Parts: sequence; structure tokens; C-alpha cells
Amino acid sequence: MHFSALKKHPPKEHFCVFCPLGNPLSRPCVQLPRGSTFLQRFSVLSSSMSPQLLSVLVLLSSVFSACCSPVCHDQCCRFVEEFPVRVQRLREDYRRIRGFYESNDDLDKALLDQSVEDAFKSHFACEAMNSILEFYLSTVLPTAVASVTIDTTLKTHVESIQLIFDELKRDVHRCRKVFECKKPFDIRNLNSTYTEMESKGVFKAMGELDLLFNYIETYLASQRKRNSQ
Repeated sequence: MHFSALKKHPPKEHFCVFCPLGNPLSRPCVQLPRGSTFLQRFSVLSSSMSPQLLSVLVLLSSVFSACCSPVCHDQCCRFVEEFPVRVQRLREDYRRIRGFYESNDDLDKALLDQSVEDAFKSHFACEAMNSILEFYLSTVLPTAVASVTIDTTLKTHVESIQLIFDELKRDVHRCRKVFECKKPFDIRNLNSTYTEMESKGVFKAMGELDLLFNYIETYLASQRKRNSQ
């Protein structure tokens, strides 16, 4: 096509996709912007699909994802691949107790500060995760459990987090060689800050659990990518 023709007839900003099923001539087309992502296109198209067809596509998507997931032949691979299920359980428990701890935390100073986040992005991430899990298991969570003995609802969820952290700690220790855990990660600053906060330390530490979940999740996601290469 001549360049002048292109100027007179510029490319359309949208293109048509006819709704699935039925006669295309009798069904209106769906306007999709050029350059739209697959998820954007799927979202628009799904609004015109029957519930039955949509269910089939969702099922096929799940099967495809399962087929494409790495096949694990050892415990460390399974630990990394199954962590999303664990972190979902952690967040469900944390949702039930978050309000209590945040409402009792009136300190401006952070416990899991920028240095902790940086450690999870460094070559010492494995050791940082191991040390901070140990800190919570030995110092924070026992205090939290002891302080909510009256409220059994809170205690149940705190104990659930404690149990999952204990499982994570064992798995991290078992997979130290796989994760290439490297020292040093200095936990003393974290311990010192926690001690300075006195009785308010437990509220600060429990109130920042969501940050810790995010740090661990991001680190283990990077291990999944490394294993899949």
C-alpha cells in the first residue's frame, strides 16, 4: 500500500472479535483495543460467554497451569512450589488478628525496617529469613500467645501462625544448601530495637507480619524462577 494511502486510512484503534457460539453475522462484535493484553481481552470476551463455556475455559486454564508447573522430585522443590498455599493460610489467620495488634501499636518506629527488606533482596536472604523466623518463634509469638489467653479466637489464629512458621523454619533449615544460605545476617539490631520497645514490641512485631509475609513470598518466588530455568 502506498504511504499516502496509509495517511488517509490510518490503522484502526480497535478490532472486532465476534462473540463465541452462534452465527457471527447475527451477533454483534466486541470492540477490543489494539495492543490490549490477553487478560484484558479475556475479561471483555468473558462477559459475553455463557456460564457453561466460561466454566470450561477456566477448567482448561487450571489444567494447563498444572501441566506447565515444574515437576518436583525433592522436598525443597515442593517447599518452594507449595509456599503460595502456606502464605494464603498465614494471611487468612493474620486477617483475623491484624486489627487487634495495629490498634495497640502506637509507636512510629518500624521494627522490620528498610534494612530487613534489603536483606531479603541480597545474597543473605535465606539467612535473613531463617534468623527472623527464629526471632518470631522464640521471642514474639510465645509472648503473643501468652497475652491473648482470655480471647480464644485470637489465640487460635496466633497459634496457627506459630505452627506454620515452625514448619517453614524446619524446611528452610533442611534446604539451606539448595538455597545457598550465606552468613552473615546480623539479627542483633532487630533484637535490640524490639527490646527498646518494651511491652509494645509484641504489638509492633505482630502488626508488621504482613511485611514479613511479603518479603518471604518475594524471595521464594525468585527461587521458583531460578528452579524453572
